[in-house]
Amino acid sequence: MKKSFGIILIITTLCACKKVLDIQPTSSFTTDAVWTSPALVQVFVNEIYAESVFAFKDGGFGWGSQTDELYSNFNWCNENQYVQGQATPDNQGSSFPLNYSRTLNFWPTLYSTIQKCNTYFQNIGMLDTVGNQAQIVSMTGQVHFLRALCYFELLKRFGGVPLITKVYTTNDTKFTETRATWDSTEAFILSDISAALPGLQPAAPSGQEGTATTGAALALKSRLLLYAASPYFNTTNDMTRWQAAADAALAVINLNQYSLYGSSASYGKIFTDFFNPEVIFARVYGDVYEDRYNTVYRDLSPNGYNGYSAYNVLEQMVEAFQMNDGSAFSWSNATEAANPYQNRDPRFYADILFNGASFQGRAAQFWLGGLDSKLSSLSPWNASKTGYTILKMVDSTYNFNVEPYSAAQWIVFRLSEIYLNYAEAEAELGQTATALTYLNKIRERAGMPDVASGGGSDLIQKIQQERRIELCFEGHRFFDLRRWGMADQGAGDALGIIITPTNAQNTTFSYRVDTVQTRVWLPSFYYYPIPRSEIQANPNLTQNTGYN
Repeated sequence: MKKSFGIILIITTLCACKKVLDIQPTSSFTTDAVWTSPALVQVFVNEIYAESVFAFKDGGFGWGSQTDELYSNFNWCNENQYVQGQATPDNQGSSFPLNYSRTLNFWPTLYSTIQKCNTYFQNIGMLDTVGNQAQIVSMTGQVHFLRALCYFELLKRFGGVPLITKVYTTNDTKFTETRATWDSTEAFILSDISAALPGLQPAAPSGQEGTATTGAALALKSRLLLYAASPYFNTTNDMTRWQAAADAALAVINLNQYSLYGSSASYGKIFTDFFNPEVIFARVYGDVYEDRYNTVYRDLSPNGYNGYSAYNVLEQMVEAFQMNDGSAFSWSNATEAANPYQNRDPRFYADILFNGASFQGRAAQFWLGGLDSKLSSLSPWNASKTGYTILKMVDSTYNFNVEPYSAAQWIVFRLSEIYLNYAEAEAELGQTATALTYLNKIRERAGMPDVASGGGSDLIQKIQQERRIELCFEGHRFFDLRRWGMADQGAGDALGIIITPTNAQNTTFSYRVDTVQTRVWLPSFYYYPIPRSEIQANPNLTQNTGYN
């Protein structure tokens, strides 16, 4: 397992430039000082990376907690506002600084980062090109990519948004921009991706892993065009949109630069082996304190190991994993109900920590009275409320009790998603054989049997099921359900499991599904509300439907 690595651009370049920043803090830089120094411009670009690439709770777990994937044990991102019908334009709290945010709204954060991108474009011409031209071209490509990523994050949350390219100053007191349409926002993002590509390299230079590459830009394009082709946004089922989505995914595949990593026996290493061949774009957080980003192994682990059980896997998610023969799990099957965690999809064992699973030297004890239960003698307030915790992305060999800050990888884009994007688009186009080929590549790597389908809605449902499993907890489910126009299907009450020992040795158990959290579904929750403070600052902004 790769535990030592070279300079990780986003984190260590910032640290490496600390001496410069200590001499002249950013707040005291003059415009000329920043934009005449290649080193300081690079620091400026690195700050944009740090603000525009969301991870862990901000990029995945918080979103999963608003679906049938997860329950947020501590409501770190105010996920309960949404699942309990309480979100309003008035309670979309501040998102500064990012690591301590109490929201996933991020309207002010994203526009602040876009302001930095626009500042870069306005001023980069001041940097002398002599000896710096290659670096300028590279940084400019990266900033175009990062601005595209920021606007995509806005589009996902709010729909069409104001497209800001100017740099605001303290002299600007009135804001009159209106919201662009969804399609216009998409077009703007695509233009930034196109502008980014000439400056991006096929692979990150050695020692600069984490830098945006050609593959990262094309992967963002693939995800965006898949959304644009999907039923909620493509109401006429325009086949040209599906063809564009298929072409975008194939463009990533045809780079021939990425490959599926590992096997059914080593699936979990996709997330803990840094920058492996499946990774298209990722961010690695080092062992310098970055709360909730490099404490993730502790945060996700059960209380009996001195973890926090911060995000608990729902029973609905557990039941979604098939049996290893490809059949659906069912509590009505007496054999399966007696031993619900046996003979499941191998990814189940890599993604979810369940009662009896081996973890850090012992079997997990989620049964009532066990070390990892709500009745434990060890920090019961940190116990999982559902009887499960996340194992995916956790390096189970790492002892966070000895060294709490652990290098951890968040994968923004990986090849598995691109295969599934391609399979879905090809299925919608009626190209059943191609869709099945790429769908089954994913299943074969996982150790699951191939699926067969005659195409049509049956194949689409199979691909949706595969996305639910393969991409769980990675921030996809929330937005997949919305683009498919079925967000309500993932909005049921949060369910867990109550496990009761049936013998004195605590080795046999009975199981009862239990409601952990009552949830409310409102149609307005297809989008987030724009914070009221933003509407007050710019009366030309229109609020999303369903929010006063």
